[in-house]
Amino acid sequence: MDALLTSLIVVFLAYIINSLTGNLILRRVSASKDRYTLRKTVSILITVLVFASLFAIWVERTSTLLIAYGILSAGVAIALQDLLRSIAGGILIIISHPFKAGDRIQVGDSTGDVLDIGSFSTTVMEIKEWVDADQYTGRILHIPNSFVLNQTIKNYTKDYSFIWDEIRILLIYGSNWKKAEEIALKTAGPIVVEFEDLAQKELLLMGEKYFITTYDVQTKLYTKMQENWIEMRLRYVVDPRKRRAISHLLISNILEALEKEEDIMVGTATSIDLMKSPDKG
Repeated sequence: MDALLTSLIVVFLAYIINSLTGNLILRRVSASKDRYTLRKTVSILITVLVFASLFAIWVERTSTLLIAYGILSAGVAIALQDLLRSIAGGILIIISHPFKAGDRIQVGDSTGDVLDIGSFSTTVMEIKEWVDADQYTGRILHIPNSFVLNQTIKNYTKDYSFIWDEIRILLIYGSNWKKAEEIALKTAGPIVVEFEDLAQKELLLMGEKYFITTYDVQTKLYTKMQENWIEMRLRYVVDPRKRRAISHLLISNILEALEKEEDIMVGTATSIDLMKSPDKG
């Protein structure tokens, strides 16, 4: 009789706790997806605890009880391992702040802007994929928070909101490459100067938090001799969200300036190789 009464009390308390927890989740969690998942998880855990309690009430042998608890715990851990890892990942995100809403991140093969950080998953607006640039594809990614436990998070904007980018210019041998260098740097200057100033200020601030070995954000041009052409690489800092627009502007303006010079011949690797091929003609 005592066991029956205790069992009824356990079931009644579980019902009350489940109801109160459900109401609390409804009030505190705004995202409907997270509300559903969290309520479902709490309900499952309460159910498991109720069965474990009833088992303890009706089974008297201690050794049998311990074995049963062990089997039950292992079963619950296996059944909910992905969910528990996502919960742990969500807690880690809150504690360590590897990124925040609005940051641009890359996780594995997925890249995009963080729209929301939920209890179980992070919502990202995807970029790249079939779009050959850092621009939106239109797809929304829901990445389980468990990724923070075992994957590298590449953050484009945390602490330092600029990245270095390069454009490649090929010149045919015989071109006035010194003049080409001067034209490229002179043309790029007015386009990227704003980014240089802001990037320099942010690097100085970063120096108060991290060990920074260089504060040089000035636009540079590096020239290299290849087998059939002279390769110039223009390196500059840029806002990652403006990367494609600035690259297009630099390339179009530099090409326009170089094409005006009779002693500078711009080509592509394919066209230069064809020109140098012994079978040509």
